[in-house]
Amino acid sequence: MWADAVLLLRRHPFQFVISALVLTVAGSLIESAWGWVVTTLVDESDPEPAQLAQLGTLSLLLSLAVFLTVFALTGALQAVLVVQTIVGRPVTIRAALRLLAPRIRAVLGVTALLTVVPQLVLLALIAVLSVFIWQWLSSELDAFLATGGDPVLDSVPPSPSEALIAVAVIVVPTFALLSLVWVVMALALLFAPITAALEPLRFGGAVRRSMLLVGNNLWRIVGIILLNLLIALPIILPLFVPLVLIGSIFSVATADLPSWAQEVMSWPFDLMIAAFIAWQVTVLVLLYIDVRIRQEGLAADLWQRRTAASSGTPDGGAGDPTGDTKNG
Repeated sequence: MWADAVLLLRRHPFQFVISALVLTVAGSLIESAWGWVVTTLVDESDPEPAQLAQLGTLSLLLSLAVFLTVFALTGALQAVLVVQTIVGRPVTIRAALRLLAPRIRAVLGVTALLTVVPQLVLLALIAVLSVFIWQWLSSELDAFLATGGDPVLDSVPPSPSEALIAVAVIVVPTFALLSLVWVVMALALLFAPITAALEPLRFGGAVRRSMLLVGNNLWRIVGIILLNLLIALPIILPLFVPLVLIGSIFSVATADLPSWAQEVMSWPFDLMIAAFIAWQVTVLVLLYIDVRIRQEGLAADLWQRRTAASSGTPDGGAGDPTGDTKNG
């Protein structure tokens, strides 16, 4: 599966990598524009620490939303490209966009879901947990004052280890809960952009279909994703430290340039990120096809379309990337 993904990228680098690059650069431009807005607000209004924290939270959520948007749109486009490769049809971005056009509403709906819902759920959990933590701290302080203690004069400052343990008791479970919720949502919607692109389903049907496919193959999918991360780490880690150093030098060297010039000069880094995203998304599309081949006999449909392509006969599934209508 991983070798097949690399082979697809080698055979069609423009279609897979450049399409991912365009979406990655668009995401970078959005984040750069937001960074300019935040910098302007900070310089002109001199916000309070609480406001800075709010801006930092919004920046983090925006980064997650941009990443999920790039992931969803790249997944939808590359899903069509992968199927066109398998069935022997022309692998071009124009042909993929033509096949994707009838499904654009479902794809955009799934993209909006991935972009908005996880952020809102995390914000709601953060708000609820913050209220509980604040009430707990307030009750502890009230109990201390009720005993006649003075929190300033009579209390003994905790040791660094005690303070660290007290913070860890609150922060670690909170972070674990938020991470667990995010992972569960990500797994449930893992195939949603692909199903929206490849199957004749509306928005809600694509989401339910993704949940069904993941639920029926949960441990296999989790295992392959973990193996995929283990395979990716030896590729990422040797590049991480040099990229950080180069990025730091690059930021200092281009600090006086206009923002658009900095964005253009960062394209080599965006190209590396796009190549990695293209590889990861291609693996995910192949995993989706593997699941359907094992459970639904998709191989017969794909082989029929490939035979038709090799004989030069018209493609009966030209309006449907998978040639599959039983899920409509």
